[in-house]
Amino acid sequence: TTPLLRAWRLAHPETPLRLLRVDDRTAGLALGRADVAVLRGTAGPRGMHTVLLWHEPRVVALAQDHPLAERAELALADLADETIALNTVAGSTTVRLWPAARRPTSTLAVGNPDDWAVAIASGAAVGVTSAATISMHPNPGLVYVPLTDAPPLPVRLAWPDPATHPAATDFATLAQTFG
Repeated sequence: TTPLLRAWRLAHPETPLRLLRVDDRTAGLALGRADVAVLRGTAGPRGMHTVLLWHEPRVVALAQDHPLAERAELALADLADETIALNTVAGSTTVRLWPAARRPTSTLAVGNPDDWAVAIASGAAVGVTSAATISMHPNPGLVYVPLTDAPPLPVRLAWPDPATHPAATDFATLAQTFG
């Protein structure tokens, strides 16, 4: 998303972006706090326009000293006996990602990306997230390992219908060039 935001600023300097993090599944759209949102893993709420932008690979987040941290890649089965940190407020991973016969039985609910990262870095759990987390929420206590058998995470742009900002459709048009 960073290249998209930079491109918008260059193409539309008269229409500034105000970024905010809203920890809910609609990134503030349903609450009326945002005019446009990038959503991962969801088709968006009812009454919204959505466009698929791209798919992001998933990775496993581990504490630096976790026994699996030195692996070159991991599969969901490698995590089935681990406690899984789940951002239950705005996260894109649930235990339904695992096959029914091998779902993790231990989870740790957290409410935002910061608490998720701290829980993992402290060794209390491991997590599954999109590869974008590596740059969006850097944490020196975490190691990220590619996850080979999880489906990539859809990334969509969503905005209300009708649009609450006159530049929403222009932003969506630009965003689609980044897919």
